[in-house]
Amino acid sequence: MELAERYPAFLIADFLNLQIPDPGEEVAFARGAKELLQSLEALHDEGMTEGYVPYPEPGGLIPWGDSTDGDNFYWRTGPDGPDSWTVVVETRNGYWGTYDGTLTEYLTGLVTGAVEPDGLPPDFPGENPTVIS
Repeated sequence: MELAERYPAFLIADFLNLQIPDPGEEVAFARGAKELLQSLEALHDEGMTEGYVPYPEPGGLIPWGDSTDGDNFYWRTGPDGPDSWTVVVETRNGYWGTYDGTLTEYLTGLVTGAVEPDGLPPDFPGENPTVIS
């Protein structure tokens, strides 16, 4: 919530797009998220989500970003509220990975090099990544 309150949607290294609704566009944003959840549900029904489930299932995934390569990024929800949600990465080549920290920790770690870009291009985000809003 704090990230969305402080920053508009942004793109890291011309690759990772963080989806944040623009003021007044919340309905369209929710509609897009619902479509992504329906796609995730279809993948789950086909057994292609490594056991991850879409929200509103317990521990269900909620989309927060995507990449220019067709990768998707999710929060994995939990009973202790949004401050304890972790990150799940689904790449276009079928890799599913988890980062057991917050979204802000994940993004910061990617940019500083403290978090490996597992499943993503090995050179992402590069030495001096750009952030464009």
